[in-house]
Amino acid sequence: MRSINLSRRSFLSGAAAASALGVMALSGCAPQAEPAKEVAETGTAPKEVVETIDTDLLIVGLGGSGLACAVQAALDDTNCLVIEKNAESGGNALGVEGMFAINSSMQKAAGIEEITPAEVIAAQMEMLQYRPNGAEWVEFCESSAANIDWCLEQGVEYNGTVDNYYTGLLHTFHWFKEGSCSKGYVPQMTKRAEELGVEVRYNTTANELILDDSGAVCGLYAIGQDGEILINAKAVILATGGFCGNPDIIKRQGWNTDDMVCLGLNGTGDGFNMATAVGAIDDLANASQSICPTIPAFPVTDYKADPYNPINGLGGIATGGPIMWVNETGDRFVREDTTSVMAPSSASIATKRNAATYCVFDQNIYDTFFGTTPEAQAMFEESITSDNGYSLYSSNDLADLAQHFDMDPENFKNAVARYNESCKAGADKDFLKDPSLLIPVEQPPFYIGRMSYVFYFATGGLKVDKFQRVWDIDKQPIPGLYAIGNEGNNHYASVYTINIPGTAFGHQVNSGRVAAQQAAKYINS
Repeated sequence: MRSINLSRRSFLSGAAAASALGVMALSGCAPQAEPAKEVAETGTAPKEVVETIDTDLLIVGLGGSGLACAVQAALDDTNCLVIEKNAESGGNALGVEGMFAINSSMQKAAGIEEITPAEVIAAQMEMLQYRPNGAEWVEFCESSAANIDWCLEQGVEYNGTVDNYYTGLLHTFHWFKEGSCSKGYVPQMTKRAEELGVEVRYNTTANELILDDSGAVCGLYAIGQDGEILINAKAVILATGGFCGNPDIIKRQGWNTDDMVCLGLNGTGDGFNMATAVGAIDDLANASQSICPTIPAFPVTDYKADPYNPINGLGGIATGGPIMWVNETGDRFVREDTTSVMAPSSASIATKRNAATYCVFDQNIYDTFFGTTPEAQAMFEESITSDNGYSLYSSNDLADLAQHFDMDPENFKNAVARYNESCKAGADKDFLKDPSLLIPVEQPPFYIGRMSYVFYFATGGLKVDKFQRVWDIDKQPIPGLYAIGNEGNNHYASVYTINIPGTAFGHQVNSGRVAAQQAAKYINS
């Protein structure tokens, strides 16, 4: 698995950061702490505690959802502490561009016609085969306009544009200032949290939840700069960013992580691992991911500067369209234009169960669709030369293509011949691919690329209800435990749709606010 760091910057001044690191112990008392069940059963004692902190509410993570949660908690006068494993706020949210809402003040000002929650929910539920909880979508949609106004009140800045994010079904995408959460949301919300007196301890990593005798979460152990910390809390909210930076969890979903590029290094599965250790449902089967196919030979796509690069961008060689896909046995297995009829991630999902997946094309297909500019041609030529046949190979002989990647040459040639018959007939007799994309593979040189993936972020893994309470294996809330943001997002159920733009980050804000309010009720009950 290859890992790429997103560029990040600190939004705290030196003085403010020093103040945040010097968190003082807070008043309040959580139930008597006991080690989490798994630790107790294995007989492994916690490390020596060098510090004990008491608080009412503990928020783990200060990314997009953690910031919304912390600000809402402070506005509600909830005694809270935030711990963040990095040296700054923002996390994976720094790469976000905007957020969802319907019927917001910004949409009305732009003259966008009213959008009903039912329009949004029907589009999502139909694509997802009615697997998500529709009640959660209703609450989310009905709160979305108020979330925009709330963000504006906290100082968040948008650029004034509301659109469909290039290809979405509806104009629901509210762009942040300069098209980036790092410019319009994170610094403003970090500043607002500071103004409200939110106490933050940076460079502090949560590693084990604590249960009391009744099975309620009452705090956790964390690792700080000076060692093990015990934090007693009446409720814990996990805002840890998901698991997109944890190859072991990704493998458990069934993905091949060989040569996978991960762009969300902050999401290392901390919340998932801690919650499942104390009895939370492992809901990885329904977790979704923003993931695109690639060929390792190509450079990682710059989706900010050049998202539609014909070689490695959206619509590039690995994403399907006019090329042919085969699996490890050399058989064609799906229509290659899945992204035109389903979500962008569907191209990757269609290949997930294969031991290996290859894209096959000829010189005519390359010239017509991919090598369309001198820059594209230069990228391709450099890639195939430097790759040296590892993941991208060319030959004048189809049998040689197959043998290079250990496929049966006769079976592969038969598959190409069958595909070419469909192309020449103008009708895909196997999978009904769009006839305009049926281009025969017949003009040498021929090319074959072994596909891998670029993994952007994951949602879900834990099962939550509409109050963001984490469920146990009996589908009951674990008292005192909440998950928000990517960790606590069950909206998509296996497929990250993106047909309604901005919903993932819209959920970051909404779930953070909801969990802060619900945790306050629980603490005071």
